[in-house]
Amino acid sequence: MKISRTAIKTICLMLTFTAVLMLSGCTSYDNFRRTFIDKETEDSNVIYVGVFEPESGQYKKVGKEEINGIQLAHSMYSNVKGVRVELVQIDTESDTNTAKAAIESLIKLNPVAIIGSAEEANSMIAAEEARKAKIPMITPSASNPLITENNPYAFRACITYDQRGTGLAEYTIKELSAKKVAIITIQNDSTQEKMRSAFKARLRKEGKKSGPEVVLDESIGINEFNMVKLAKQIQKSGAEVVFSPIGLEKADLLYQQIEKRNMTNIRFLGNQEWLTEDFLKMKEKHPQIKISFTSDNVLNSGGTAETGFTAETQRFLVKYANRYGQRDIPTQNTVLGYDAYMLTINAINNARSLKPTDIRDALADTKDLRCATGVFNFDRDGNPVRRVNISTVRDGKLVSAYVTKSKTKADSMKKIEH
Repeated sequence: MKISRTAIKTICLMLTFTAVLMLSGCTSYDNFRRTFIDKETEDSNVIYVGVFEPESGQYKKVGKEEINGIQLAHSMYSNVKGVRVELVQIDTESDTNTAKAAIESLIKLNPVAIIGSAEEANSMIAAEEARKAKIPMITPSASNPLITENNPYAFRACITYDQRGTGLAEYTIKELSAKKVAIITIQNDSTQEKMRSAFKARLRKEGKKSGPEVVLDESIGINEFNMVKLAKQIQKSGAEVVFSPIGLEKADLLYQQIEKRNMTNIRFLGNQEWLTEDFLKMKEKHPQIKISFTSDNVLNSGGTAETGFTAETQRFLVKYANRYGQRDIPTQNTVLGYDAYMLTINAINNARSLKPTDIRDALADTKDLRCATGVFNFDRDGNPVRRVNISTVRDGKLVSAYVTKSKTKADSMKKIEH
């Protein structure tokens, strides 16, 4: 029996669809249909932005938060330069093996740009594949410097850990006016070491102008914390501020010892991991302990923002409440997903053409773009050059404490290693 060309084409399309599903495990039929089956009948004025996020597995919660932000921004800004922008979503399954196949499948769908992922390792995988395909990729929240360094097609919306350390140091100097500072970190924790090095470097720089003195500097093995001894050391040092980006359990134990010694005048500084429901719930047990931490979320409890943030911040808040409800407070991952899409759509609008290479150039040339988390520019490695937001908990509520006066730049891997 003779098979028509149309039948052959249909069979090939369905085989392709099956292969894509087997590889990614998550591309919806609607996305496939829009990309392949309906392509000849649709208006040619459609471009696709890939979304490479974990929708299942260990990191699905963070992935869903970022997707919520991306989808919200897309619902507001889905037409640019006379073309319609559509999202093509693929699940990493929180697994590096799946992620490799998934990003390869996504690239075959010819997106003009890719947003993702919430995971460090999978973002590194995606960045390398994006570089090979010459498609710009922006991760909302993965901060490992290796993702972007020496890769002209990789960008990030979040700031790096060394930028956070620099921001906390400025806050210590300019806002807290501290004279004595203690530093407590965990040994062999690369992210804490990056923050610690940048924090100390900024203090040293200010030290030339009678800045704060580091009166205690301890790097402790993860299983060697003696909270009684540590609290005594802090007390003896006379520190007013303690830089201690440690996790929930250790922070809880340390705060107990601090309270027993009536040392509640001390302020503890941490990173964005403190901006979690579990950490803030633990903090409720220690109402007298003062904490501040870097945050990519400029929002307060109740879903409001401090004055001084951008018009896009307020627009984000209104649209988020309309879409997800007044009681749902957006996380920092959600707002970073939103900004990653905003940066992408702005680049598409400013590009010389709709070719991925031209969109990449426009993304690199981003100039003072006002997004929900602040004003964006990029350095040569695709890292944002921007101010650092610092939050605190006041009367049981999350509030913005400080936004750095100066913009921070990410350190290169060479500088971090030294």
